[in-house]
Amino acid sequence: QPQQLISRGTFPIWRATRRSPTIGSLPVYVEDLTPATGEGWGGVTRSKRALGIVALLALALAALACSGPPSPRGWAPAQPVEVGAKNLILVPFKGKLTALPSGSGAPIWQFPPRDKTAYAVSEQAADAINNRIDALGLEGTAVKELEARVSDLRVAGPSKGALHDAIDASAASDDEKKDIKALVDLTLKNENDALKKLRAIYGNLGLSADGDTTYLAGFRGTVFALDTDTGASRWIRNAGSEIVGGIAVDGDVIYFGTRERDLLAVDARTAETKWVYRAAGEVWSTPAIVGDNLYFTSLDGTVYALNAASGDEIWTFSGAQSGIASQVTVADGALYVGAFDNKLYALDAVTGAMRWSFESDNWFWAKPLVSDGIVYAASLDGKVYAVQAEDGTAAWDEPYDTGSPIRSSPVLAGGGLVVAARNAKLYKLNLETGAATDGSPVLVGEESTVEADLALGEGDLVYVVPRGRNLYIFEATTALRSFGGFPLPN
Repeated sequence: QPQQLISRGTFPIWRATRRSPTIGSLPVYVEDLTPATGEGWGGVTRSKRALGIVALLALALAALACSGPPSPRGWAPAQPVEVGAKNLILVPFKGKLTALPSGSGAPIWQFPPRDKTAYAVSEQAADAINNRIDALGLEGTAVKELEARVSDLRVAGPSKGALHDAIDASAASDDEKKDIKALVDLTLKNENDALKKLRAIYGNLGLSADGDTTYLAGFRGTVFALDTDTGASRWIRNAGSEIVGGIAVDGDVIYFGTRERDLLAVDARTAETKWVYRAAGEVWSTPAIVGDNLYFTSLDGTVYALNAASGDEIWTFSGAQSGIASQVTVADGALYVGAFDNKLYALDAVTGAMRWSFESDNWFWAKPLVSDGIVYAASLDGKVYAVQAEDGTAAWDEPYDTGSPIRSSPVLAGGGLVVAARNAKLYKLNLETGAATDGSPVLVGEESTVEADLALGEGDLVYVVPRGRNLYIFEATTALRSFGGFPLPN
């Protein structure tokens, strides 16, 4: 439900406030409806424009009521990772995470698994049960028997009964037996519920420095720490609020934002909260950590800089005239971020003061990319812009127009800028001129839509996750070359 209208010049537009315009869980936005003057829309009056937007929302909500919640397919990007001697590609799709080999092929594991009778409870839950067993003061052989049953405990299936039987056969008192069986039952219920709630993954995955642990945030508010090699759960935590953005990792701490306006710092080993910062609007962006500072944005149009260790506020910037969902990019002492007021902002990373702003014809949602003093930013107007990082002046004679909105953040590969438009066309652009290289564009997949950020792998490989059950791999060493699509399991 849109909460307020603001005036941009003489033309009213939606402002993304704490409860931004949404259909189900996805934002509603109107493309190419920003006229130069308040007349706009062929002389249609403001009241009629407002009624038109209300009618659009009503029709969308009616369609939603008939078809069920919209799918988040294609929002979360792939994540290449090296763990041990393996090179994997982690691919979120809907509410599942699939680990594929780097050249792609048969899946190595999928989370949540289809067969929960073969999926062990989280390491943290097993440790909690074993700690309760140790506190019983039983003899060594009895303790080993119980711990062996805990080691075999699965989220579903007969393993619970086997553990209950072992508890009943122990020398513990009746009250102790009742207490530990209740803990087992509660653990299984909570972990089963958490797996069932993982129906949507919107944001980036987080990775530990060694790649051994993958952190995953589900839209329903559950955060998982997974063994990257096997997909087994290390811990599961309920954040208490829906999560749209991804997870940032810095050493032994992970950071993520919620729709309840909180930015949380959580111990990466124990899942315990270290601190919470309350923002002024919903946090849809993945935090960025540079040195001792953490930067993020919120849907009320604010950019924040916090001390990453304490959560203390350093500065805020509230100069945007609409919401911000994009992740920030920090380079050479400046912070770059796009907003839903059609502007790209450059801020001083130390003070938060605005250095310059640059305006397009539609929202900036994709994360900007900075290289060699040039900021590359893609907009929902379908254009890719290159501007000087120092002053925001144009670096290309003209922006490159793909003809289709761009929600996906680009990557540098093969000496060029690789960009995916929403219509599933992939481009490689010359960094100096903005011209498309030979062979561009390449179609990602038939009848696909691309909204997830592109991911870069070794050897100038580019991974694309469209709104379809496939991972597409391209090589960008020279011209774009497709390795085809690799199907994801149901």
